[in-house]
Amino acid sequence: MTDRSRMLLAATAIALTIGVGSPAFGHEEEEHDQTTKPGAIVEEMKEMHKGHGHGHDFEAIERVSPDEMSRIMRAMMDIGLVVPPMNAHSGRELFVTKGCIVCHQINGVGGEIGPSLDAEDMPSPMNAYEFAARMWRGAEAMITMQRELFGDQIQLSGQELLDLVAFAHDAVEQKELTEDQIPENMKRLMAQ
Repeated sequence: MTDRSRMLLAATAIALTIGVGSPAFGHEEEEHDQTTKPGAIVEEMKEMHKGHGHGHDFEAIERVSPDEMSRIMRAMMDIGLVVPPMNAHSGRELFVTKGCIVCHQINGVGGEIGPSLDAEDMPSPMNAYEFAARMWRGAEAMITMQRELFGDQIQLSGQELLDLVAFAHDAVEQKELTEDQIPENMKRLMAQ
């Protein structure tokens, strides 16, 4: 692979990590702190991917200039590709508060109605679209169960779904999930 190809792939990895259309490279008018600078993003990516079985070409990523990154992001937006940033920490919180934990286990924490979602069992590299497709194939059973348990279907935004996907693939963040984080109302549902 050529050096130029490595850099383009690296820029794409950054774009997908921070989200195409992100304010990090001037696509919104708000002011943002240092965490949106390319160097900080690379450090965040390194930290995020420490526990993953797959990696990124950080040497190439570090050589991507802000101008190159902006060009890649504009190109991705021009073809209609918008991918918000994924946040595994937010996904862990959603996993508990939305009620996913009632039916699904992570590292032995949670219900046993649906399949476990341990990161070590997830395909690598992560494919958010395939994860969503698997959810879609089980949608009828999940919605029926949600209505029985919660009285209605769980509502998820696209961002929330991406955060849940990130959590399902992040072994480091999954280790942070403990029984004491489960609200009492969810524990009662799991006991039924």
